[in-house]
Amino acid sequence: MSPEAARQLMEVRNFPPSSTHAVSRPQAPSGRLPLAIAILTLLIWSTLAVSVVSLSAVPPLLTTGIALTGGGLLGLPWVRWRSLDWRAVVVGSLSMFGYHALYFLSLQWADPVAASLLHYLWPLFIILLTPLMLREHRISLLHVLSGLCGFAGAAACIASGPAFSGSTWAGFTLAGISGLIWAYYTVWSRKRRSVPTSTVALYCLLAGVLALALHAALQRGSSGAGIASMFGLAELSLRQWATLAYLALGPLGGTFYMWDFAIKHGRPHQIALLAYAVPIASTLFVGLFLGRGVDPAALVGAAMVSIAVALGNRADRQVRTTGTTA
Repeated sequence: MSPEAARQLMEVRNFPPSSTHAVSRPQAPSGRLPLAIAILTLLIWSTLAVSVVSLSAVPPLLTTGIALTGGGLLGLPWVRWRSLDWRAVVVGSLSMFGYHALYFLSLQWADPVAASLLHYLWPLFIILLTPLMLREHRISLLHVLSGLCGFAGAAACIASGPAFSGSTWAGFTLAGISGLIWAYYTVWSRKRRSVPTSTVALYCLLAGVLALALHAALQRGSSGAGIASMFGLAELSLRQWATLAYLALGPLGGTFYMWDFAIKHGRPHQIALLAYAVPIASTLFVGLFLGRGVDPAALVGAAMVSIAVALGNRADRQVRTTGTTA
């Protein structure tokens, strides 16, 4: 390991060097900066669902491929090729691809408001997965209660949707699985804090290329002979291209670098608590975009899910404090 990598690893894990004077200096700005970046990330993410719904005429794999590839190209110049952890690249790329492909499909197969809220159980899944993946965390009765409250909120928001059908339930299932994948990816990123944030560029790029390859394979029977016809690029309107560009720069691009930095350098309890402001804002955006306003049952579901993650974070803090005082 190079001296630079060793120094970064010490800073990320907050291992104090021999002098306490060297540690107290960088902690003041680093405590506020990750929190501010996390807030900005969550605000941008709240526009993801409405952006995807506006691209409902575009195949989900094409949307995923174009946006993720563009997001990966943003950070590609900063990738540290000589010290790459290729195992991390594989796990990160598959997680990135599976999460977005399933989430976009769920928004097309199910009621977007209900599917979006069900998908946003991922902060609660983070709380439940943390003690399983990180040894220093344990689970308590409050964790279980927060889980029950979260799933009750999910049930409330699902009830606000239209009549159920086989495809609707399939969409809800995909939304739940996508949330679980993102929770796993987040906790896994926290566990692998030695992996530089610039590596996220490869997660996005490889996931985007995989999505485009699968989309092209599914479109192989199309009558178009050109590359643009085979991928469906020729049929995209200027507005759709603009939305895809926004996804690459924001919700499916820059935010992944911001999220990785915030999770590795910030306080996960604060960030997870803030994360449940996202489904409320996202639900408002999607409801207004569809022109049906906001269903009261969906607001009840969002409130219950917010209470759930708050209970989960409080339980996690209590477990940590009892563990340190014991």
